[in-house]
Amino acid sequence: PSYHDPHGTFQGVLRPFQQYGASWLCHTGRALLADEMGLGKTVQSLAALASLDSFPVMIVVPPHLVSNWKSEIPRFLSIRNRPPVIHVIRGLKTQPLPQADVYLIHYLLLRGWKDALPEIRFKAVIFDEIQELRRSGTEKYSAASLLANACERVYGLSGTPIYNLGGEIWNVVNILDYHLLGDWESFTREWCYGYGNAVVIHPDWLGEHLRR
Repeated sequence: PSYHDPHGTFQGVLRPFQQYGASWLCHTGRALLADEMGLGKTVQSLAALASLDSFPVMIVVPPHLVSNWKSEIPRFLSIRNRPPVIHVIRGLKTQPLPQADVYLIHYLLLRGWKDALPEIRFKAVIFDEIQELRRSGTEKYSAASLLANACERVYGLSGTPIYNLGGEIWNVVNILDYHLLGDWESFTREWCYGYGNAVVIHPDWLGEHLRR
């Protein structure tokens, strides 16, 4: 597929493979972009948002990447002939949020905003370094799941979506698209060494399945 921005919102220049990636994101409402580091996952996701006019958007990032995203967004986006309005959420205590095009929050704050964020009508959410959500059963994971379920578009970005056991991919994919891989029990029976086991028997087969 080819990439096209009918709104003229994206201000950057994409390489051919980035155009393909941005177009794929546009045609895939819930997606994991797992390009290697340095190949432009940030710009591809911003280009997709621009093409779809998916604002306001919530972008969830590790703490050390907040400033990087805040500086990159105005470089690549111009919304209705003006710089995008960016709001960085700080602190665990919820409060009314000002109107903005892009909201930024880091993973450590999600638990404090667990109930508030799903009530705000974000058109999309991006989870940068989504491997941060490779472990379920935490308040962070629960908050991310609620937020994702409230958005029509959910993108995960990561060069390393699996850190240790292959079964971690179930937690990551479950945030993006609930039960796309079935529930945990059925996933481990089909892809791993039995009930509750997180070791994938054939990683290449699972990888091919996820790329479909």
